[in-house]
Amino acid sequence: MAETENTPRKKKRFVERPDVRTTLLDAAEALIREEGYASATARAIASKVGLKHQVVFYYFGTQEELLLALVRRSGAQHREALKAVLASDDPLRGLWGLLRDPHATKFHLELLALANHNDMIRQELADAGVVVRALEAEAIARHLQIKGVAPRISARLLSILTNALARLLIQEANMGLHDGHDEVEALVEAILADVAEADGSSRNEGGGQVSLL
Repeated sequence: MAETENTPRKKKRFVERPDVRTTLLDAAEALIREEGYASATARAIASKVGLKHQVVFYYFGTQEELLLALVRRSGAQHREALKAVLASDDPLRGLWGLLRDPHATKFHLELLALANHNDMIRQELADAGVVVRALEAEAIARHLQIKGVAPRISARLLSILTNALARLLIQEANMGLHDGHDEVEALVEAILADVAEADGSSRNEGGGQVSLL
């Protein structure tokens, strides 16, 4: 039947576009990096990419869900980068280099600050942290065994101390505090060099060619 003026027109159904989701997540990340987590409101996120704030609610339901999606994306990206360095020939140096990235650490610290006010994000970060710690501890233990190195502390504790030290150096540097940092960097470099030079020859003799901490 031919369409007339009185024939109801079918409304076009709006189809979600993955690129819009990505654009909104990118905008939220940029705002958090530039101005801190508190700046990442639905209006500010949408405005940054020239969209109306209602689009945030269409694609994510709530502002909280958008931020949760951003945390999950960030976590997935970090795990992929982590797996790459841990699979390298020198995973300890690779891990230290990854953790010493000031831009990544600053962003993570903002997410931690956000988690103080959001239970969903706090739980997401905690769950992701368990996975990351297991990946690091397993890789550290495996590498030290191959090198014939018998650390005095567990690989899990080495993972915790490495993360804490790297984060502290970046936090202090951001404040302009650098006192003693050169000594820390020299100590870490000496340890990494000792492990790299170990050839695993002592593994059959009980290990311990290099002693960590």
